[in-house]
Amino acid sequence: MGKPNLLMEKGEQFFADGFSLYVNRVSEDFDLPEHEHDFIEICYVWAGSGFHYIEDQTIRVTQGDLFFLPLGVSHIFRPSSNKPKEPLIIGNCIFDEKIFHFLTSILPEQYGLYSFRGMNAETDRWLQMREKSGEFGRLFESLYMEFEHKRTGYETMLSGLLLQLLIVMERAMTPEINKGNLIAERIDSVYRFVRDHLHEKQTLATVAQHIGVGERQLQRNLLDKAQLSFTSLLQKERIDRSCQLLIDPSLSSLTIADISSRVGIHDLKRFHLLFKQAMGMTPARYRQLNTQ
Repeated sequence: MGKPNLLMEKGEQFFADGFSLYVNRVSEDFDLPEHEHDFIEICYVWAGSGFHYIEDQTIRVTQGDLFFLPLGVSHIFRPSSNKPKEPLIIGNCIFDEKIFHFLTSILPEQYGLYSFRGMNAETDRWLQMREKSGEFGRLFESLYMEFEHKRTGYETMLSGLLLQLLIVMERAMTPEINKGNLIAERIDSVYRFVRDHLHEKQTLATVAQHIGVGERQLQRNLLDKAQLSFTSLLQKERIDRSCQLLIDPSLSSLTIADISSRVGIHDLKRFHLLFKQAMGMTPARYRQLNTQ
């Protein structure tokens, strides 16, 4: 490690009281030369825009960009302008290999951090990612405030926040897998809500609001994953439930109108029409054939 004519920053310049984790927020300028370091660094673009020179690459950066820099990676940030009104603000979280190894191995392997678990030896592998909705910024704000105030137990709190940051970064490195899981969970939530409230009036808007997603996005998810519109899904669930009620021996005293009402279809004529379209026979005939 160590390249000619490069400034070497050492952790001992920053770490204190035996705790090898340091957090700061700086306004970048043109004075600090390109450098490398003997610690691991996570850099977050807090505000502004500029350039990040990493090894032999030049990367334009704006608020929300984040970089993971292992030991020995040479880099430097430069603002787009030297005007004081247009600063490039960078948050830095630096820590030594011992803390990194501890945090990436403290949980059983099946719990995740797969990408980071084997990175100790890959000292030349730097990473770039970008937040989707402020997730990196919120954690950096918490890290910075915890480090600045140094209240009781701050070392443990900082270690926990760094672990959270690594997990969020892990998720960002596997967006398609996580996106698929998220959509699958969303569809499951739709089915659970619809089935639990079949007797009530339901609309795409009410279900989307309950789940916390936009109507158009939810409709797209349903068409992509369930191959059904919300209206078709709701009708299918109501007819499926009515079939169960029709053949339940303990509910033989229920009339067709009772069952129609229980599944949220209060127009008996419409219930007959939808049932016959789905099952090819009337509700009464279905009950007769399946309760003999």
